[in-house]
Amino acid sequence: MNPTSEEIKKQEIVDQLAWNDSVNANDVTVTVKGNTVMLEGSVPAYAAKKAAEEEAYLVGGITSVENMLEVVFPPEFTLPTDEEIKSNVEVRLLWNNQINASKIIVETDEGFVTLSGEVESYWEKILAEDIATSTQGVVGVINKLLVMPRKTSIDIDIENDIKKAYQRSALVDENAIEVSVKDGVVRLTGEVPFFVMKKEALDIAFYTSGVIDIVDDISIGV
Repeated sequence: MNPTSEEIKKQEIVDQLAWNDSVNANDVTVTVKGNTVMLEGSVPAYAAKKAAEEEAYLVGGITSVENMLEVVFPPEFTLPTDEEIKSNVEVRLLWNNQINASKIIVETDEGFVTLSGEVESYWEKILAEDIATSTQGVVGVINKLLVMPRKTSIDIDIENDIKKAYQRSALVDENAIEVSVKDGVVRLTGEVPFFVMKKEALDIAFYTSGVIDIVDDISIGV
C-alpha cells in the first residue's frame, strides 16, 4: 500500500528535524493533517524550538505549523537564575557590534525574556530577539522594542526600495506580493508557493531603511 501524502510529509519533516543537529529532535512528535504540521514534545533550548518550526516549513506542501513544543533543559544543565539570564542577554547585546543596544531594556521572569526600549532599525529589533533567543536558560522571548529611525523616510521611498529589492531577488516573484507602507509600517500581502520565498520577502523588508514595523499577510499556497 502506497503511503499517503500526509505520511510522506510527516516522514520528510521527521528526517529534516533529525538532519538539523541543533534541533535535537529525539523527543519531538510530528503530526500532519492536510498541509498543517503539529509539533509536540520537548526540545532542550528555545532556539531549538524556533529552528524546529522553520525546518518543518521547509518541507514542500506545508502551509502552517502549530508549534506546541516545550523547552525542557537536560538534567545535567545548571539552570541560570533570572538575574543571570538578564545579565547574559545584556552583555551579549552590548558586545554585538552590529546593534546599538544602549536603549534596550531587558527583563526576565522564569526564563521568559522581555525586550523593550528603542532601536534604530527594524533589523536590529530582529537581531536583538535572535540574541536573546540563543542565550542559555531562555524559554521564550517577548519583543516589545520600538523602532525609532535616526532619519525619517518617506513611505513611497520605503515601498519602492522593497519592490526594487524584490525585482533583484531570484527567490521573490514581485508580482505575487503586494507592498503598502503607511507611517513606516509595511504590510505585505499575497501568496507564495514555498516558505523560503516568504522568508526572503520578509528578510528584504526587515533590512529596508525606514521600516518601523511589518505586518505579515503572506500566505503559503500549494
